[in-house]
Parts: sequence; structure tokens; C-alpha cells
Amino acid sequence: MFLILKRILIAMFIFSYFHLFLCHMAMESLSYAKQIIYFHYRGEINTLKVLELAKDRALELGVNSVVIASETGRSALKALKVFEKTGIKLIVVTHYPAKTIGPKGDIPIGLNRPEYAHVKKFLEERGVVIVQGTRPFAGIERSLGWNSPTPESFIDKTLEIFGSGTKIAVEVALMATDAGVVDEGDIIVSLGGTYKGLDTALVVKTSYSFHFFTHFEVLEIIAKPYHPGKRVPEHADELWRGNMDQYYEPIDLSYI
Repeated sequence: MFLILKRILIAMFIFSYFHLFLCHMAMESLSYAKQIIYFHYRGEINTLKVLELAKDRALELGVNSVVIASETGRSALKALKVFEKTGIKLIVVTHYPAKTIGPKGDIPIGLNRPEYAHVKKFLEERGVVIVQGTRPFAGIERSLGWNSPTPESFIDKTLEIFGSGTKIAVEVALMATDAGVVDEGDIIVSLGGTYKGLDTALVVKTSYSFHFFTHFEVLEIIAKPYHPGKRVPEHADELWRGNMDQYYEPIDLSYI
């Protein structure tokens, strides 16, 4: 009797060990490692590189839509060339018509400004979807002041801990979904930048702004600057790099 009980206990131990081993192997098979690119500099200098990285990951994942932030159309034109013949839907989220401070004076922004009408037409004729809307984290409360203590501002400043590009990438994904050009729950690649150009790419499961805390998910970081940066104006920071001269020149489409 004792021998039979001993054999049963040994069998149970072996079964339990084997079961744990199989569970461990199953969990291991569900995990994977992906490289994240960290840029030493922030800003426009990273635009082409981050677009290429975003394209590669979108193709690997079978992502159908890529959302990018573009105030003047310059990043959008670069994206159009990078994503050519991929079959991926390119969505450009632009700023409302306004101006930003630059090293040589104000820079007009927003693809619906007359200065960029030819760029907008060029992009749309090639299948690019252009969205302009209210920024979820910088809407009507921004009229109270840049640092007004509102819930939206708290989200804005919290995301900036990861970098302005991360905040913008999250924000434009929400704006594209709110506009109806991306379905809620879609997995997309979203790109943002610091001041001008692009330097951050994320894989996100997007949602409407209304469902931000319950549905929105950041699934992967493809690339981002290593140092988030806090200095304003951003272009004056030693870790920001980019060609600012181009923003004071007309956009020539003849070379594209």
C-alpha cells in the first residue's frame, strides 16, 4: 500500500513539474523582443529615419493605416515618398491655421492656410487623407492660459514626460479616430515630433477621445528621442536638431 501511494505521489510530482514546464514554454512563446531606436537629438533631423522605421514595423504588423502630424506639409511630403507603393493608408493630422515662433520670425502652420493650398491639393490628389480638428489635450481650456490647471493640461504635461513627440503621436491618433478616418479599436502606427518634423513613432490601439482612459493603448514604442527635453523654444535647445531655413522658404513640389 505504501509503495502504491509513493508511486502516486511521484507521478503527481512529475505531472505537476511537466505542467509548469509547458506553461512556462507557452508564456515564452507568447513573448517577443523588439528593438527600440532612441535618437540622441530631438526634432526635424530624425524625420526620414523615423518614417522608414515606422514603415518597416507597419509592414511587419500588417497595419493598414499610419497617422502622422504635419503642420506645414513638409513631413507629409516625406511620408508620401517613404510609404509609396506600400498600400498603407496615409493620414495627415494638421494644426488649425496659426503661427509658431521661429528663429527668424513667425512660421505659418496649418495645411488649410492659403500658403499651403498647393501642398494640400498635391497630397490629396495622391490619396493622402488630411484631418484638422480640435486637439484633445489643448482645446478650449488652452484659451485660459498655456499652463491652465485643467484635466486636459495634466494629461498634456504628463505625456510630455516621455517627450513632445510621444504626446503628439497619441493626440493625432485620437484626432484621426474622432474624425472618422480611423476606426476605434484599430491598431495603427502614429508619428509625432518635437517642435518641427518627426522624431517619435508608436504602435497604438486607438480610440475616440471620449474613450481615452478606457480604450486607448500604447502597444509599442518604435522610436523616440532619448532625452524628452523641456526647454522652450525647443529649437534653441542644444539637443534639438533640424533644418529651420526650409520653413522660411516656399515649398517646391517640382522635385517630388
